[in-house]
Amino acid sequence: MRNGKWSLLPGLLVGALVLASCSSGSSSEGPGVYPKAMGAADEASAIQSLRTIATAQQQLKATQGSYGTFDALTQAGMLDARFAGSAPNLKGYRFTMNVTDSDFSVNADPQTTETQPTTGVRHFYLDSNDNSIHVNVRQTASKNDPAL
Repeated sequence: MRNGKWSLLPGLLVGALVLASCSSGSSSEGPGVYPKAMGAADEASAIQSLRTIATAQQQLKATQGSYGTFDALTQAGMLDARFAGSAPNLKGYRFTMNVTDSDFSVNADPQTTETQPTTGVRHFYLDSNDNSIHVNVRQTASKNDPAL
């Protein structure tokens, strides 16, 4: 069985060691890169979700004359069911929204739950007056924070 299934074993062991080394440690290069990449992915997902929410709000305002809550946006088919509720949690970020007929603001804040831990650390904000995403690394973001 020299060329059989046992010949794959050294390659599998090397692959397992490489994966294990990527998920341990905390340096910025080599070991520890994996958790940082996951944080960047969570933050990128939150930013994309904010853009999706803004687009859905613009569509709802154009078709119904006013902005809406997460539930109104999902019921109108502008957002999928993941956004239902008053404060949906997606990819480790909790989304909250303040809405009137004429304007809205939405925040995305890192939120760790038992089922959805987050590795993102930045807080994001977007509103109907300024289509820019604002960021704060310490606390809930607002329109006064720097734009991305």
